[in-house]
Amino acid sequence: MANELGVTIIGKRRGHAWEQTDLPLYLARQGRPPLWNPCNTAPLLYSNNFITLHDLAFYHHPEWNSKRFAMWYNILIPRVVKGARHIFTVSETIKREITNIYHRPAQGVSVTYNGISDAMLTHERQDRPKERMILSVGSFNKRKNHHSLIKAFCESDLKNTHTLVMMGDKNRVFSETGINEEDLQRDNIKVLRDVPEQELMDMYSRAEIVVSLSLYEGFGIPVLEGLYHGCKVVCSDIAVYRELYGDVATFCDPLDTTAIAQAIRRCADGPAPYAAQVQALCNRYNYDTAADTIINVMTGGKA
Repeated sequence: MANELGVTIIGKRRGHAWEQTDLPLYLARQGRPPLWNPCNTAPLLYSNNFITLHDLAFYHHPEWNSKRFAMWYNILIPRVVKGARHIFTVSETIKREITNIYHRPAQGVSVTYNGISDAMLTHERQDRPKERMILSVGSFNKRKNHHSLIKAFCESDLKNTHTLVMMGDKNRVFSETGINEEDLQRDNIKVLRDVPEQELMDMYSRAEIVVSLSLYEGFGIPVLEGLYHGCKVVCSDIAVYRELYGDVATFCDPLDTTAIAQAIRRCADGPAPYAAQVQALCNRYNYDTAADTIINVMTGGKA
């Protein structure tokens, strides 16, 4: 794979050991060039770091991860943030958290929104009638709050009118996520794991409603992807979703199953967002603009 991509393999270690030892040693031999770290962590013993910090879930809710992971991130990230030359993040909501919690000056943090993948943008969207399908996309963990969605679905008349489809990661024990596996035995609840992007796009094109009841997020890419494919969206009433999707989503208390069911029903009975609204969001939230911002900051505007 490395040869196919034209990638140079450096060091012998893996994971954080590679990141914290092999990588900075290699960069030192190369004259200490600027290093962009795209996923939260960075080598501590390197002074020319630029990092993208996607959210602070490890800080707010360490119980959502293993004790070892939470401890490591809560030791590492504050030091990385303090030493980084510049920080990028994916929403104004998370930028405020970074500046408030870590006392980082606002001018040292830039917002680089997520967007729609190239695979989706270049794939011809199918103009097909929407099915009475409620779609939830996201890894199976407590943060995503799938159990509240399932309970709301099972305890309301939605189970008589719609199918609930949940797409997520593969090797997750449902009992660790709060999901009652008995509920998953219903004919109108389907669980799909580790599906290829082509199948994901097909499900978006078929679904009437995309639901994201996350208790905490940095951005919420499945919401944007659902909108891009013509879906109506229901979101948990959290700050980042209000910021990003305030004009196009139906909101609800993510822990109130009655409110969830009512919000989904209102959404089903109402119109989809206007195409112009969705296009405006896609124009604002996209990876090209994010890349331009990152390059501009890292080069001092000389790119």
